[in-house]
Amino acid sequence: MKAKTVANAGFTLSIYLGLAIAVAPAAPPQPVSNEEITGMIAATGDAEEYKNAAVVYVLDETDVYVKKSGLATTESCQVFKILTDAGVRSNSVYRRQFDPATNNITVKSIRIHRQDGTIQDVDVSGMITQPARQGIIFWGNQQYALSLPRLAIGDAVELRVSRTGYNVAYLASADGAGDTVLSAAGKPLRPPMPGHWYDTVQFQAGHPILKKRYSVHMPKDMPLQYEVYNGSLQSSLWFDRDHNVYTWTAEDLPAFKGEPHMVARSDVATKVVMATVGSWEAKSRWFYEANESQFQPNDEIRAKVEELTAGLPNEEAKIAALNSWVADNCRYVGTTRGQHEGFTLHKSLETFRDRGGVCKDKAGMLVTMLRVLGHEAFAAMTMAGSRVEQIPADQFNHSVTVMRNADGTFRLLDPTWAPLSRETWSSREALQGIVYGTPEGQDLALSPYFAPDQNTLTCRSRGEITADGTLKTSIHMAMKGYPCTYLRRELAPHTPSGRQSVVRDALRIAPNALIEQLTFTDPYDYSSDSRLDTMIQAEDYVAGDRHVRMFHLPLLAHPLSSFLFPDAFYSVDAKERQFGFRLRATRLIRYKETLRLPDGWSVESVPDSVELDSPAAALSFEARVEGGFLTYEFELTLKKHIVPPEDYAEFKKTLDSMNQLSKEWVVCTVDRSAVTHADVR
Repeated sequence: MKAKTVANAGFTLSIYLGLAIAVAPAAPPQPVSNEEITGMIAATGDAEEYKNAAVVYVLDETDVYVKKSGLATTESCQVFKILTDAGVRSNSVYRRQFDPATNNITVKSIRIHRQDGTIQDVDVSGMITQPARQGIIFWGNQQYALSLPRLAIGDAVELRVSRTGYNVAYLASADGAGDTVLSAAGKPLRPPMPGHWYDTVQFQAGHPILKKRYSVHMPKDMPLQYEVYNGSLQSSLWFDRDHNVYTWTAEDLPAFKGEPHMVARSDVATKVVMATVGSWEAKSRWFYEANESQFQPNDEIRAKVEELTAGLPNEEAKIAALNSWVADNCRYVGTTRGQHEGFTLHKSLETFRDRGGVCKDKAGMLVTMLRVLGHEAFAAMTMAGSRVEQIPADQFNHSVTVMRNADGTFRLLDPTWAPLSRETWSSREALQGIVYGTPEGQDLALSPYFAPDQNTLTCRSRGEITADGTLKTSIHMAMKGYPCTYLRRELAPHTPSGRQSVVRDALRIAPNALIEQLTFTDPYDYSSDSRLDTMIQAEDYVAGDRHVRMFHLPLLAHPLSSFLFPDAFYSVDAKERQFGFRLRATRLIRYKETLRLPDGWSVESVPDSVELDSPAAALSFEARVEGGFLTYEFELTLKKHIVPPEDYAEFKKTLDSMNQLSKEWVVCTVDRSAVTHADVR
């Protein structure tokens, strides 16, 4: 009996010990040890296992240590294994680009894990700092560069880098408050929004990743809101004495494989968006306060506004005139003002003097001029080309102008996208996430949708086919919105004679077509939408023998389509798509053509009528023959600028049908009495 009691007591004790072990506090995720890295490399396969990728990232881990000021230090470790000769070549030199005004980067170590198990430490003291390649934005970016010892297939490279700074440029702090950390340029670093931190991290890349971890060590009195998009990640939240440690982890991530003309990768690849900012309204107020002092005019700016608007019939014409002047006269070029970059707009006095700036400066110049005109105008942040999520982190790449209307609503203007355009807000910027910088603060909004009839191309043609098979036709084209803008932009860089050549090349409806007359709107004349008139003649347009003649419908060669709607001819060979299909803009394209046929010709067949309608596109076509005339009408409607995968099949059917129509023949028979000796070839 006693023995049984003792046994039960031991069993009970083991249960208590087991429970104690189970509930004992564990530590937050820790960096992978050197021994673990060696084991992970050894367990990694070859190129065949990873679909012939050039490299595979064995490990990609990041720890971000955030201070109460919002300043953060990022410690990263990346280990990638070389799988192919291409991987050897592309990694022979280590390069790391950075902005010296906003970051302080230290390459702590580079190690090469050789295939035979030996480890070679690379001397990073030989690393050079040199200017990074720059195009039209000269903000002084630099890069580190270091030639690595010769790599071989099977080797792995381990990089450890420390970075203090931010993912966007900093704003200067007038009171000097915050952590005194110097940038690479020797200036104190200040976060754009003092006391706040935010980031967006994508978990997929162009190479496979076996393990990726991203941890944020955040002061306990700085709550972090976040959301994972486009997939799922393992996540955890741990507490220590002073910090909350947020972690996201993923394993066995395949290389991201895109599709032609797809939406931005950030719209579909797995990512986490984080921010300590409480709301978009707070972000809006901060943007207003950070830039309000930049919009002061001087007498020269006031005089220019008066000059540009004098004699114009109404306020709309005045607004358009100011938008066009900034668009056409302040060239897009980025020059640095040191730490006053990023979200800080340059002073309008400087932009006006320099007649140049990037998007934020052009937007600020228009804000100033609209205020001189008496309007309530502000700068705004938007994201051109990809989606803005609901977490109020920095997700912007573009700045525009916003006006408050008399009824309290807002109107958008964009002088960056308005050169050579009658549009004050580009139709290519539909349904973009946007935050207006106002004193009271605004929530995240969307830019307006453009209906297809706001972007139209209308063609009217009347012509004849002569008995010897020559086509003679006149074409009148009218463009509005997107087609109008892009005709102007195709023509403007050329001389007047060069413009004629450009249009003649794009107009050809047959290889031997002769343009007999051609007139079109001056690309710099904004008083009306673009128009074009031409007369074309093409000999031997008709195929066939004396008694059977065949020809294609001329307008269905889609004259000027190479720059008015080239996206309607993007490849739609794929039967289905995983990601959205991006077009330039919505469109409505209408043709009506009448052809007079020679006496004695009888139309035996014309292309069948088409009537297709779907959420993304619609197509209608109908031809008829009456009294010796062949008339047809064609209409293509592109309803969405982004075609989601579920709409792609019907969209593809519509474009395939359009392309098939251009290949169809009109077949005629010729009365023998109408055949003359001249018809015999």
